[in-house]
Amino acid sequence: MSGERLPSRGEVWWVRVDKRRPAIVVQTDRVREPRVSSFLVVPLTSRLHLEGLPGNVRLHRRATRLPRASVANVYDVQKVLRPDFLECLGLLPAEDVSAIDDALRLVFDV
Repeated sequence: MSGERLPSRGEVWWVRVDKRRPAIVVQTDRVREPRVSSFLVVPLTSRLHLEGLPGNVRLHRRATRLPRASVANVYDVQKVLRPDFLECLGLLPAEDVSAIDDALRLVFDV
């Protein structure tokens, strides 16, 4: 990441964690500032059978700008350091962000 672009909530990014993978930023923008060194994300997977787990959200490829449909795996929230944000693919539609919010409330019981 070049240093000046901070990830924003609801954006789909290619990130580097255990490997290069797509993920959605779920951390609130209220703490989005240069002093914040990491952001919380929900990874995306092409393993569509994971859609069957309560809370996981299937996303259409047009929404994510990925080559195929994917599932937001809310059971695998991860912390990603700023330098490991590689490329922003775009912002998810509001209804998809809302579905992921609902899923996180379900999983975390908040």
